[in-house]
Amino acid sequence: MATKTLEPPRPKAEVHPHSPAAPVAADQAASTGIADVRSEFEQISRATPRDAAAEQAFIVNKIHMLMTQPQLDSATREAMADQLMERVRPSEAAAAKEAPPPGGVGYGMFYTPGFKNNFAQGTSLYFGIICPNPPGGNVSTYLYLTATNRSALGVEAFVSYNGQNQTTFRVFDWARSDHWQTNVPFGNLGNFVRPISAHGHAYQVLPVWNSTYQINAGNWRNEVLLHNHVHNTWDLCYRYDYAATLAQQQTGWIGSWGPIVETFQPSYNHTNPMGALYTQLVSRNAAGQWGAWHLLSATDCSVRDDHVGFSRVFLDPNYSWAVNS
Repeated sequence: MATKTLEPPRPKAEVHPHSPAAPVAADQAASTGIADVRSEFEQISRATPRDAAAEQAFIVNKIHMLMTQPQLDSATREAMADQLMERVRPSEAAAAKEAPPPGGVGYGMFYTPGFKNNFAQGTSLYFGIICPNPPGGNVSTYLYLTATNRSALGVEAFVSYNGQNQTTFRVFDWARSDHWQTNVPFGNLGNFVRPISAHGHAYQVLPVWNSTYQINAGNWRNEVLLHNHVHNTWDLCYRYDYAATLAQQQTGWIGSWGPIVETFQPSYNHTNPMGALYTQLVSRNAAGQWGAWHLLSATDCSVRDDHVGFSRVFLDPNYSWAVNS
């Protein structure tokens, strides 16, 4: 008899901003179901040109972020950097050894060590990416609004900017050798991007559900869904199954960041507000049971700000925030 895969419970698309202990639906009932749009997203991705320089910069900046992470001592940074170098292409590793890029983390959340590894058979993240289009201000190169679900072999499902005219939704899968997968321009995301109000203002938001969980002994699944506000469904846009152990999912620095603004310039000014709303996580324990969704709290993570010009617009510790410059 086949074993049924136990998937994570569906997150609420929003929660009440003043009830961090008990998330409740803000303006909608539970989604009507899950639709599979992987084929459509794959076709769009194949038709969308890839930027090789941007893809290399993504890796180089990750190593720069690690080597400047203030919570880590130098020996730990070096050890984790060696592990990270082993998982990227030789050309990317070589580029990372040259002069580090400017920027790093404009603002965002990094999980505490205990919370990062507080899962056994799965971990799942929901957040609404505040993603203005265009980013505004002096953004002239890459800038990413990204997050991990804590797993070292999970994915980053994120908003990618390149200057003012190229905004895409991308998926980078840390479990694969061909890391770069989904690449969808914002013009194709009309059913997913929508306004959500927070602190008296309406922000353009892309709700993202990013999961990594065990499907049977020794095998795991990475999965990304977007909330379709037109059909009130969670639309499956990416999935990948692979062999791994729990130790591999918990080892190293990858998976340590929650929602962040990842930067590539020495300074920013006059940018539009960007950030994350209603960040929630849920874990699956060693018995295979999923817990309850809970908002990311100030005890689960710490704030990193590399002081490149971003100022906080608001912070609901630490599940919702926005910054501008």
